[in-house]
Amino acid sequence: MKIISLAVSNIMKVTAAFIQPKSEVVVIQGENEAGKSTLLNSIVMAFSGDRALPEIPLKKGSKKGEIVVKLDGDKSLGIPPFTITRSITDKKAYVKIEPESVTSGETPRSFLDKLIGSISFDPLKFINEDPKNQRKTLLTLIGVDSDAWDQKEKAAFDRRTEIGRELKVAEAKCKDVVVYDDVTETEEIKVTDLTAKLQKSIAYNQELKSRQEKNELLKKAGLANKEEIEKLKLHLADLEAKVKLQQQQYRAEKDDLALCVPDDVDAINAEIQSIESKNSKIRNNIKVQAEIADRDRQRCLYTDAESEVNLIRNARLELIREAIMPIPGLSIDDDGILYNDIPLDQCSDGAKLMIGVAISMALNPTMRVIQIKDGSLLGPKNMEILRKLVKEKEYQLWIERVSDLDQYNATGKVGIFIEDGGIVMQDGVAVEKECAKIEKEKKSKPAAEKTTNSPKDDEEW
Repeated sequence: MKIISLAVSNIMKVTAAFIQPKSEVVVIQGENEAGKSTLLNSIVMAFSGDRALPEIPLKKGSKKGEIVVKLDGDKSLGIPPFTITRSITDKKAYVKIEPESVTSGETPRSFLDKLIGSISFDPLKFINEDPKNQRKTLLTLIGVDSDAWDQKEKAAFDRRTEIGRELKVAEAKCKDVVVYDDVTETEEIKVTDLTAKLQKSIAYNQELKSRQEKNELLKKAGLANKEEIEKLKLHLADLEAKVKLQQQQYRAEKDDLALCVPDDVDAINAEIQSIESKNSKIRNNIKVQAEIADRDRQRCLYTDAESEVNLIRNARLELIREAIMPIPGLSIDDDGILYNDIPLDQCSDGAKLMIGVAISMALNPTMRVIQIKDGSLLGPKNMEILRKLVKEKEYQLWIERVSDLDQYNATGKVGIFIEDGGIVMQDGVAVEKECAKIEKEKKSKPAAEKTTNSPKDDEEW
């Protein structure tokens, strides 16, 4: 869908202007403040109404302004040619679409919103932007919500960063630790247990000593009895039997005692004295094992967090890889846009321009109109590239360039020359009379027609 004609009156710097494009490229030339940008902006105002109007849309001293855009329609969408009339006062803006059947029951706003796309997108401004902004624009075009993915990646990145800090702390704790390999115990030894063991051994040794003492007494008793045998011959038999028995008991106990080994009380006492040192080593080993376990756990968490970041990045890359780019060879990395694997800012001016225009076309599939605000930066070579691109893709390019009338005449009198808010030349032909004719036709419209053209309340926005 392209513009057949554009009529602007009393809008910003333009008093009265009528443009009827004769080719796919509409070049609007003039000096600064002549009204070039107003003509391009008026196209956007016609479609977007209040959302695109500046704070003071009317030309100084005017009470009403008007923008009339005639379009050729779109057969593929079943839209016949139609006209948008945007009337603007100092208080309200109205829109009228003729014929009304074009909107098919929709409000004018919803109908125009479906067509407008991003007509204000300037490909020349795009190729001069920061690579990050270029990347974001292209991601939006191919349907990738850059902000949502950035937030998701940032959350995963922040989580990984936090775990990374904890991992560094855990690794620092384990860096210069000392492990006592000579200590095999995993729990501290209780002094009370050793004290009980000592008391038991002392009691046991005392019992052995008592038995030894008793046994010695038994020996002495035996000897005494033996002496008594000599004295008491009458009782010899009984005493000898008694001695024999005592001897047997003595030998048996002696043999039994020979098998018994006294506990090393001194060793236990030494162990008690050294237990705190050993327990200190045990506590150290327990702490080290806990810190090593914490470090290993943090490493696992960091690995998981790193995997999450990579998964998000890979998912985004996969989404970008599967997206249909405006032109073959275009791709996106973390830093910006690439063309045939070369960063956009390193591409030739022609390639940059081709990419910017291709993106602009993709953003405006229905309303096939592209605008360039600062066309003065484009030389003849790039202008020719633009003409071929828009002609090949069946688009319409509106471009403004700063020049005075002498420059306009010297460069082939191409396009439109605007001066003091009115068009004075079109393709080298003076058009002052045509502007006067338009103004005359407006003034001659009957009052009934003005009443007929008054917008309905639901068309106000």
